[in-house]
Amino acid sequence: MKLKIITFVLFLFSLNTYAAGPGFDDVTQTDLDNISKEFAANFVHRPIAPASSLGAIFGFEVGLVAGLTDASKIGEITKRTDPTESDPLDKLIHAGVLGSVSVPFGITGEVILLPEQNLGDVDISNFSLGIKWTLDSILPIPFVDVAIRGHYSSGELSFSDTVDAVNTKVSLENTTTGVTLLASAGLMIIEPFVGVGYVTRESTLAATGAAQIFDTTFTTAKSSTVDGSSAQIIVGAQLNLLFMKVGAQYESVFDTSVTSAKLTFGF
Repeated sequence: MKLKIITFVLFLFSLNTYAAGPGFDDVTQTDLDNISKEFAANFVHRPIAPASSLGAIFGFEVGLVAGLTDASKIGEITKRTDPTESDPLDKLIHAGVLGSVSVPFGITGEVILLPEQNLGDVDISNFSLGIKWTLDSILPIPFVDVAIRGHYSSGELSFSDTVDAVNTKVSLENTTTGVTLLASAGLMIIEPFVGVGYVTRESTLAATGAAQIFDTTFTTAKSSTVDGSSAQIIVGAQLNLLFMKVGAQYESVFDTSVTSAKLTFGF
């Protein structure tokens, strides 16, 4: 049932976001780095959760997360590749089924899963996980929680494109790892939170067939890999309503802006 719901959510996003897939041709080293930054930002583990645990002994939540990532550089590359494109892809979607469980000692495990989905011209999938340690036992602060989260993600996006009059399958595989320091305040049912972190990325852009998507002064290979790192800034809030949680978050990472929301149920 949840997979049907997430597919519907993605479909609603895709009506405008993926009206056309990206277009890559004559990709330079700078282009590849910009593509990597925006895709990496989109796939970072993102549970949209404060520093607090879900319960001193036990707690869980299950639900949906979704949002949009600015992809202005990808839009510029797409427009350069095809100047006639009236609506170049300049936003990326991220979404998934979220599951989190808290156990004693302030430990919370988090998983976000998006099985492969077909959105018009684009196939997208993502898997990420995190482990959060809420430091109440060693850093007690009234009305404030502090936590450290380590996280990992793996995402893939692929699409068909016509490059030099040749039908070409283009794929982008991306992984990120990072650590984030979180702080949140329990203000009745509202729980605002902030976070700062450090995230690394590795992306591989590849094409099958006879076409060449890279600028030959950069590489003549069929695939190329780039990596990098970035500071991370998070600002968000969670609304706690009995068995339901509603969250929203803004994030800046890899020079890219990301807005996200979640709806979960649990106790």
